[in-house]
Amino acid sequence: MKDVFVILGMLQVIAVGPGQLDDEGNRKPLSVSPGNTVLYSKYAGNDFKGKDGEYIALRVSDVMAVLS
Repeated sequence: MKDVFVILGMLQVIAVGPGQLDDEGNRKPLSVSPGNTVLYSKYAGNDFKGKDGEYIALRVSDVMAVLS
């Protein structure tokens, strides 16, 4: 059996959206907020460049752990 390695990244959350809607149209509370440090899979999200740096847009489901 081959060894399986998961490549992880760590980043600081700078902004969050309003969150998903449930089946009844109510917003689900988010598990992250600006300022949190999160652990995520390096292959998740979309990288993009802003005028003041590089960013990654992630879905909440891509966050593996909230570290702080």
